[in-house]
Amino acid sequence: MTKPNIPHIPLSTSLYHIFQFVKNPIPILQAYHEQYGLTFMMKLGGTIPSIISSDPAFAKHVLQKNHRNYRKSLVQTKHLKNFLGNGLLTSEGPYWLRQRRLIQPGFHKNRLQAIVDIMNQVTDRFLESLTEKVRYKSELDISPEMMRLTFSIVAESLFSTSVKEKELDYLSEVVTTIQEFIIKQVRLPFLNPWFKISGAFAKHKRLSEEAGEVVMKYIQERRESGEVRDDLLQMLLDSCYEDTGEGMSNQQIRDESFVLFVAGHETTANALSWIFYLLSKHPDILEKIKAEEKEILNGHKPSFDNLPKLSYLTQVIEESMRLYPPAWITDRVALEDDEIEGVFIPKGSIIVPFIYGVHLAEHNWPEAKKFDPERFNKATQKERPGFKYLPFGGGPRLCIGNSFAMMEMQVVITRILQSFHFELVKHQTIEMEPLITLRPRYGIKLLLHPKATS
Repeated sequence: MTKPNIPHIPLSTSLYHIFQFVKNPIPILQAYHEQYGLTFMMKLGGTIPSIISSDPAFAKHVLQKNHRNYRKSLVQTKHLKNFLGNGLLTSEGPYWLRQRRLIQPGFHKNRLQAIVDIMNQVTDRFLESLTEKVRYKSELDISPEMMRLTFSIVAESLFSTSVKEKELDYLSEVVTTIQEFIIKQVRLPFLNPWFKISGAFAKHKRLSEEAGEVVMKYIQERRESGEVRDDLLQMLLDSCYEDTGEGMSNQQIRDESFVLFVAGHETTANALSWIFYLLSKHPDILEKIKAEEKEILNGHKPSFDNLPKLSYLTQVIEESMRLYPPAWITDRVALEDDEIEGVFIPKGSIIVPFIYGVHLAEHNWPEAKKFDPERFNKATQKERPGFKYLPFGGGPRLCIGNSFAMMEMQVVITRILQSFHFELVKHQTIEMEPLITLRPRYGIKLLLHPKATS
């Protein structure tokens, strides 16, 4: 096989960095980019030859321009499918396209109006419990709180009923445990035979099946009750294929619901945690958000109709996801030979659009490390070429829940700012933990003080 005409990271260099890479690959990949350029080849985990690129042109070609020549790699399909089932996140080809066309209408903004009401209701209860927590201790790690809140929001958006707290905690714990195991499978592929022999694979498979049973219980209860609700589960139940007029099976709905649970809370929770971190370090930007809230909402709850008016808050969210993209990396496999920007891509090559690298490259973003929401004002956005910003991916597989996530973040940030003053706890270590999504490794501790109510 002819090799791509790009720099190659020596295997000895990759192996030298392998333990650092397993812990946090981002600094290693960033260092390689500085030394070798935006696009290079290396062996991931010391075994899998992969083309890593922070070039927006690579991302655009693979994810959009010639997307039919690329499918998700086994990393995304096999490993994730083992634990999440065959939903939109893991499926491929004609089945994926059929499911996408079936489910997409349920996420149009005009169908999300009722969901904003649910977001507010869940946030009401969350703020009550948060107020009670900080009454005794003002220092609080915001990361698990955001996980808990977004998990509750996606649960009630799916089922429009209160999922038992024990079940929510259990599902959240399972998601984290499975994520950590998948990351080990990906970054240390030579250990996969041992994972099977030792029973580690079977253990995590069993965990995912038990979590799936919790989700299936709610699906079956709704199906059997005949009750009609205004939620995402109802949308899945009511959806019918155009060619047959039939709906999805319970197993299909379970798989799609499970994906919504995992993808619909994890990414948003991490994005929110990083947003509060950035706002605590930039009080001038925080004050601008507060001024906008006062002008548009004046202390009232955000609604579906006035969320679009919170334009500066939207800019802050977008800039935060540039600096800390929840989905920080993706990959594809070439089905046939190809060429990207003069680089020969042999059939079977793994292409890795390094989204974090795209977002933080000075070549793409001047003063890339600076937190500047003005990058996303209307005038600037019109001038910016596409695929320099990929927080929700790109092309036909653009995240189906991007509008849901943006509205959720607007609601949560606004409601917390209306209820609390906050500041960053000093002398703590803030470090990225790139699992399937980009988490804060040690959390983010804030001092929260409830605002006086009139």
